[in-house]
Amino acid sequence: MIKAKTGNGGGHGKLVLASLALALLPPLAQGEESATTADTERLFKQGIFLREQAKIYSSIEALETVLSNNPTLQRARLELAVAYFRALDYARATAEAQRVLDDPKTPDNVRLAVLAFMAQIKRDEVALSAKPHNWNFSFDAGLQYDTNVNVGPSSTTLPGGLVLNPGSKPRSDWAGMTQISAIHTYNSPFVVRIGESPTRFIWQSSASLYHKGYFREDDFNLTAVTLATGPGWIAPNQWRGKVNFQVDELALGDNRLGTFYSVSPTMTFLHKNGEINIEALAMHKNFVRTVDQGRDADFFSAGASYGHIFLQGKLAAQIGAKGFSENAETLRFDNKGWEAFAGANASAWEKGGVYARYTYRKAKFKGEEPVFGIARKESEQRLEIGLTHTFSEGLLKDWKFSGNWQRTDTDSNVDIYTYAREVTGFSLSRMF
Repeated sequence: MIKAKTGNGGGHGKLVLASLALALLPPLAQGEESATTADTERLFKQGIFLREQAKIYSSIEALETVLSNNPTLQRARLELAVAYFRALDYARATAEAQRVLDDPKTPDNVRLAVLAFMAQIKRDEVALSAKPHNWNFSFDAGLQYDTNVNVGPSSTTLPGGLVLNPGSKPRSDWAGMTQISAIHTYNSPFVVRIGESPTRFIWQSSASLYHKGYFREDDFNLTAVTLATGPGWIAPNQWRGKVNFQVDELALGDNRLGTFYSVSPTMTFLHKNGEINIEALAMHKNFVRTVDQGRDADFFSAGASYGHIFLQGKLAAQIGAKGFSENAETLRFDNKGWEAFAGANASAWEKGGVYARYTYRKAKFKGEEPVFGIARKESEQRLEIGLTHTFSEGLLKDWKFSGNWQRTDTDSNVDIYTYAREVTGFSLSRMF
């Protein structure tokens, strides 16, 4: 879910200088120079417009042209300094602002604003290069109650008089969950131009260990070791992108389940109080158990979502959809379909909030199911509601409590795949 956007400092600098720049604009020339002055003013306004349209480098070119024709037009120089600031070129932004300070005609009140702007430049410049390597660690532990650990069918009496083994009935149990993870982010101090966007490069890697252990149904214990790495690009207040390469090693009960390899590119475009997210996933599933023979598959998905914040960031909503296709070795596991979701979260109290999400999924399989003699078709509905609270004092200061309830209803034309499941969980987590 999206969060309220924050600026990178450039917007503040623009507002401070724009409100004072008019004081530095020389009066329009009279007589034969009026045409030249009109052209200068037109090009100046074009530079400002281009900058507000996020065409930073075109804006810089326009404003530099204005100054090449009229080097004493300090209003244009201030706006050029802001443009360089937006381009994350702090050295050039400082140089242009300093030239305004060096002009003896600059009024005292404008000098104060320029000095404040240069201080902001310095702070952002230090922040950009101060920590090229960042480490974050997290710990999460909790309890979960599952009404259908084994994903048993809703009915053990099937059409035609078939009766399933009593062990196939839904079984409920409590489970304990723990997860630890480490994330390393490399922040390059260099700024790269991509089109009209000044872009920062990052590289993020992570490792995590997850375990869910049931109190009685330990055959369904799940352990996952995940390693991920990949590059990212950030154009402040415009867009961000990432390519994630991941390996998941899975175990079910006491047995190794398999290894999944995936690559997932994502792009997010920011727009006012919303963002558009485009994502894709390519995954190879390699199962190792004999019982899973024929399930090795290549899975692909692609989709998009839109999120929007309301009420100054106190409420956020998101909708999205994606299509998927899984090409398995055995035709009965081959499937394709689509999924759509809608969700929202709200800040309900200080340091706390509530959320809800509804997902609908539809899949169609190719091969016939044994015994039933038909290809499987199914739909799934999932509803999740929850709350979070971050403690701000006491022994649990900076720890986050999470509680959620989730219900899944799957309907299939092959009865053994029709089931209902409810999972309720509570956890405490913290970032270090």
